[in-house]
Order: sequence, then C-alpha cells, then structure tokens
Amino acid sequence: MSLSQHGSTMHRPYLDRSRYVPGDASLHVGFLNVERIADRRHIHDWRVDAHFHEGLAQLFFFAAGEVTGQIDYEKRRIASPALIWMPALVGHGFDYPKDMVGWVITLPTTDVVRLARKLPQAEPWLERTAMLTGNDLAPHTSSLRRIFEELEAESRGSADARDIAVEALFSLIMVKMHRGFAHMAATSNAAPDRRRDLVRRFEALVDRDHATNRPVNDYAAELNVTPTHLARTVKAVTGRSPGDIVHDRLILESRRQIAFTDQPIAEIAYRLNFSSPSYFSRFFAGLTGENPTEFRARIRRQGN
Repeated sequence: MSLSQHGSTMHRPYLDRSRYVPGDASLHVGFLNVERIADRRHIHDWRVDAHFHEGLAQLFFFAAGEVTGQIDYEKRRIASPALIWMPALVGHGFDYPKDMVGWVITLPTTDVVRLARKLPQAEPWLERTAMLTGNDLAPHTSSLRRIFEELEAESRGSADARDIAVEALFSLIMVKMHRGFAHMAATSNAAPDRRRDLVRRFEALVDRDHATNRPVNDYAAELNVTPTHLARTVKAVTGRSPGDIVHDRLILESRRQIAFTDQPIAEIAYRLNFSSPSYFSRFFAGLTGENPTEFRARIRRQGN
C-alpha cells in the first residue's frame, strides 16, 4: 500500500515548490525534468534541505565529488560515481561540494510504472530507494555521463521527435541501472551463497510484509528453515539479528506514516498491527528516543 492511500490529506513538512521541482505530478510538464546540480547552486548554496515529492520519482547521478546526504532519515556519505533512485515520498536532502558534477532527473510515477512494463526486471528496485556506487557502477560511468549530457540537451531543445528521444535515453539509463544491480548480485553470489540467498529472501519478505508486523518465526516458516537457523544465518551475513531487521523496517514505515500523513497516531498503530497505541508508542520511543507525537511535532517544525 502506498502512503498516499492512507489518507486523502497529505501533510507536506518539507516540500517547497518555489525552491524545488514541482512536488505534485499534476504540475509536472512533459515526460521528465533533467537539470545539472550546478544549475541549482544560486538557489540553495550547494545545499538542499530534507524534503519529499508526492507523485514524483527522482534519479540522481553524481559523476564527481563526495556528497553528504540524508535519505529516509539516515545520514550517508556518498562518494562518486553514484546513481541513486528514489521513488515518491522518500525524504531526502543533500550537501554538495562546490562545483559538483551531477544531474537530477524528476518524472511522474505514472510514467515510471508505464516504463517498468518494458523492463520487468527492474521491478525489485523501482519501488524502493536503490543505490549503485563503486565497482558496481564503474563499468557504466563514462557512458552514463554521455547519456545524461545528451538527455539534458534533448530535453532543453525542440528538435523533431524530441519526446521519443528523451524517453529512449531515460530507458537506456534504466537498463544501465538494471545491469549494475545484476552485477552487484553476481558479485555477492561469489561468496558462500546459500546463506546470502536466505538473507536476501528474508529481507524481501520483510520488505513485502513490514506493515503486518509479522513475528520472525512466521518468516522462518515461510522460508522453510528453523528460527534458530535463520537467526544464525542472518547474524553471520549481516552482523544483526532477524528481529533487528524487522524492527528497523517497521520503524521506517512508522516514520513515513507519522511524517507524511495526518492520520492519528492510534490509527497508525492499528494499521501496523500493534495491539495498542501505547505499545506502539513504547516500541517507537525505545528504538528512536522519542515518542510518535514528539517525532511528528519535530518534523513539522522543521518544515515551517
């Protein structure tokens, strides 16, 4: 279920349409918008505060320079080259180095869905934040830079069949991303892989069912392993417990619903399958250091 389905009124704590590309797909003109990060420097002095977009997905390509970022409340240092895919409603903000070389593509999610039908292999990563860096991206960096430059030129021009060219170039970028993720999977498969495969399948189930708040034993049963075997395998591969992974994903969904909807905290608790709002508040506070009401108030103060 998308966050927009949880309520008809969406609180927008970050979005400032006077500073960023339109945050509403209905205001977006054309198939996509592409711009160089350097073209924004006079607006935000190489800084973009945390915000989100409703109905729009974004693709960032950092060709040179190291970026400090915040993606879904998690701080990151991102070394170039890097390709970052963000679906709608993912909170993000960046501090760029001066003279940063890179581009941002913004397009309506309806077009993402349409294009995904042509590349069904992309479905596993299109609905979540996905990142390619380092050796997984290196074979494609030079060609990606040329494609982004050509896409920028086409989108700003008015040549015959412009829209067809723009869509074809973006589709080519999607293919490059798919190949990069395939390379990442092949590299990880070089290690003792029954364990890694089990962890990947477990994480996919958690991502699928995070809102149902399933116990770890249920995941183990679906994976046809014992809870003990799952715990040992996940710990060996990730250094964390299955419960940690389940709880982190549940906290992420909780944060999104608290920040991006106006639903009462109690309703969010029941939607996430907690037995009571008070238990949800204790769970949230225990893992984040603040209760849901405090978190919502802080996020909305930041947006004012």
